[in-house]
Amino acid sequence: MRTIVWEVTVRCNLRCKHCFLYNELESPSTEPVHELSTEHCLRVVEQFEEANVFQVSILGGEPFCRPDIMVILQHLGEKRFWTTVETNGTLIDRDTARDLADTGIKRINVSLEGPDAKINDAIRGKGSFQKAVQGIKCLREFGIPFCIGMTVNKLNYQEIERMAVFCSNIGAEFASFGLYDEFPPTPFSASLSLGREEILVAARDVSKIKEDFPKGFISSNINRNLAFFAPGPKTPIKDERFIRCGLWSKHLSILSNGNVVPCTYMRNIALGNIMETHLSEIPELPAFRKFKELLSITVNEANEKCAACEWKYLCGGGCRGQAYLKYGSILAPDARKCLLARGEICD
Repeated sequence: MRTIVWEVTVRCNLRCKHCFLYNELESPSTEPVHELSTEHCLRVVEQFEEANVFQVSILGGEPFCRPDIMVILQHLGEKRFWTTVETNGTLIDRDTARDLADTGIKRINVSLEGPDAKINDAIRGKGSFQKAVQGIKCLREFGIPFCIGMTVNKLNYQEIERMAVFCSNIGAEFASFGLYDEFPPTPFSASLSLGREEILVAARDVSKIKEDFPKGFISSNINRNLAFFAPGPKTPIKDERFIRCGLWSKHLSILSNGNVVPCTYMRNIALGNIMETHLSEIPELPAFRKFKELLSITVNEANEKCAACEWKYLCGGGCRGQAYLKYGSILAPDARKCLLARGEICD
């Protein structure tokens, strides 16, 4: 495995309206029941080394809700993995940043939903913007590379350009923009989901800032959606397979209970457990092999809707994780990509 996404906890100090784990998150004060111990986590790191893993992306929940997170990161650093951490940034202070610098962390990815408290806090909770910005400044003080990511939704889609300026001014390595996915739904999904015209506005704004800022500073594929709205014939992709799933690129996810899954969207598809089977042996398990066989099914074979669709070679079937969340099957259409491609999203 080349890349591991490791969800070390489902505990979090925030309750962000758009979080796909909204219904599963636990309070930071909750005694974790199905969370690997420090000792087990260190053993997992050893498995990474033995399996020749290169990159480890740490996420949660909020990773810094784990009291032992620095112990885990230090061990990853000692093994010289290319390690990044996904965080809301609100728990990072000067002491934390100083300790992070000692681990050799490659990058901290901080999530913010807007360039000011009014917009961000409407999604992430009161006071979260100020705390996150303070955390970012601590990272900057100790020379820790960081980027900032925004999930584009109905409340902030008009703030893309301002957000890019904010990220540049505060010293981010790059700014990332991704579309909000409404699956699995939260109580706020209806108020966050973008309509067709709103997605088009976001896509055009991303295209604009990619031209205005230095190459590589804007990380986003939202403007690819412009292809769905462009008049005239569409260029087919080179083959008829689904868009590559993580397993095709030697990418796996590990949940906080040790379950190995294709990605964090497919949380209920356990391919094995890291405490029961060594990581290097997971690909030999029947569940893994069966899942990989499913991924070899073409867009013409997966389901009737995709097979009959004139856009199938443009979208390639979409995200398997989103299809699973919506329909309970990785062979189903990706609802968002399907609606985009057909231009059926309405306000």
